[in-house]
Amino acid sequence: MSIKSIADKVACAGVSGANTGRLGCLSLFGTPTHFLAFNKGYKIPETADFDLALLTPEIQGNKIIPIIDASAFEDLSGEDSYSTNTSTVKRLNIKGLPEYKLTFEEGHEFYKELAKLESFKSYSFAIGDDMGNWMLVENSDGSFGGFSAGHVTPELTKRKVKGGDSESKSLIVQFLDRMEWDQGYKILHRSELTFSPSDIPAVNGVELDFTALPAAAETVLKASASLSSDHTSPVEGLVIADFVYTVAGVPEVPTAVDETSPGKYDVTVTSLVAGDTITLDLYDDTLKTNIIDSASVLFRSDLLTAEVIA
Repeated sequence: MSIKSIADKVACAGVSGANTGRLGCLSLFGTPTHFLAFNKGYKIPETADFDLALLTPEIQGNKIIPIIDASAFEDLSGEDSYSTNTSTVKRLNIKGLPEYKLTFEEGHEFYKELAKLESFKSYSFAIGDDMGNWMLVENSDGSFGGFSAGHVTPELTKRKVKGGDSESKSLIVQFLDRMEWDQGYKILHRSELTFSPSDIPAVNGVELDFTALPAAAETVLKASASLSSDHTSPVEGLVIADFVYTVAGVPEVPTAVDETSPGKYDVTVTSLVAGDTITLDLYDDTLKTNIIDSASVLFRSDLLTAEVIA
């Protein structure tokens, strides 16, 4: 069903006044545990289905960054402040802004990637809770988006102390539009969705290496693919549609790809010429992105470059 049709499915609503009655099912939100970072200005049409078929290509297209399964949450939101006149009458002065801190206990490759998110006013965020519900903003044009963010700060990684807490890294996000939080949000309840947060595919880094230096007159590039997180685990099952290479800056498509052993590939190319610079990368030509979908797992590699030897 479209995102519009399921938003606030169990919530009360009114055009004027305040509907404070308690009949019907309560719309509740649990502990924030997940973020979907949207590129600035990203919107989901109200007629779109909020499902993996929507999210996966948007993640591949670098429009959405999933940040899933935090181990802890801390609410750092600012308090509302008041001014008091000589008659001791209080008046609201400044509304506090929401600020959330999610802490993750993951490996160092994840921490390095988290550090890349440091920014100011570059993202908006959808927020997921520990029950699989999602909170988004409904825009004035009927579309849906994330909560407008100011600073996004990955904190310094905390090292493990013997007998103490595990090593961890936190991400702090301050949100800038209080109105979005007071009235402009909608909740998508897990019961109306077809996926859990853990189903959302995040991008896994891949390290490509030449197992033999490209040589003149050869027509096969011998390469290996392993996960960047440990530089050991082989990335299996890649096919011809997952690769692209360039010769002297000119993009080419391999004529064949053969996985000779787990994570080891023979990539058939045109005859190589000594002195040419050759690159090899993962690429989805349909979506025109360097993030590929292999058996519902997303991968992105660093560009592999070498000079063809004589």
